[in-house]
Amino acid sequence: MAVTKQDLDKIKKEAFYKKIVEMKVFENFFEMFSERYLKVDYPSAITNPLDMALEFYKYYNLDYYVIIVKAIQNKQIVIGENLAKSYVDTNDGKSYICLSGDDSDLFNLVHEFAHFIDRNSSPHLIPDEYWFLAEVFSFYMEKKLELWLGNKYSELIVARKRNRLYFESKMVEAIKYQLKYEEMYLEKGSIRSEDVDPEEMQLINRYNYPNLVNYLVMYPLANVLSEYLINFYANLSDKDLYQTCLSLDLYEVMENFKDIKLAF
Repeated sequence: MAVTKQDLDKIKKEAFYKKIVEMKVFENFFEMFSERYLKVDYPSAITNPLDMALEFYKYYNLDYYVIIVKAIQNKQIVIGENLAKSYVDTNDGKSYICLSGDDSDLFNLVHEFAHFIDRNSSPHLIPDEYWFLAEVFSFYMEKKLELWLGNKYSELIVARKRNRLYFESKMVEAIKYQLKYEEMYLEKGSIRSEDVDPEEMQLINRYNYPNLVNYLVMYPLANVLSEYLINFYANLSDKDLYQTCLSLDLYEVMENFKDIKLAF
């Protein structure tokens, strides 16, 4: 497992992307996600997660429900277990939702439906210039789902919370390594394969996205912001979500989240 020229070229290129948050925010995330979280199995108690996801949206916002149902009928939303991953095709606007065959599918459906609603709202719920908040509405809808599910599905809710922390801890670890090597390159003006730990590079390469640090930080950012909104803005209108996020003190938001995540 060697560090390649392609790996080094990637570090050099990524170093010149302007980061969306200051270094102190990254350092806070490094501390917050330093624990070695374990990925946990989801239960398999829900017989039809699609029906339940639609029922939730029908309860939450009838207009959203109608948009989703029409999109499924028109094959603008494609759902299946044979898909490689969930994504939105930026060329035709279609959403593809990959199912796992367990109760995580309920959360995945609600999450991806939220992306579709955002992109098909006029104006978008998250304007394009605030792309770094693109995951906030989907996380916010997941947490509205948690409230709707209540105690009956507490095992599922806890599994989702723990697995969010697991996946985000891996993302934050990759950010930490990536920033370390970017700083090394910028300070020295060069970087060699022997300067880079192959295992750290392997984790970085797990996420094959351009503008990598900014892409990855969107997820822990969305988690902490959406949690804060749920706890302190109970009557927030969806159209005001992005403006409210922009007005918040991010350090206060992160401190609040540190206390919440200790329960999981």
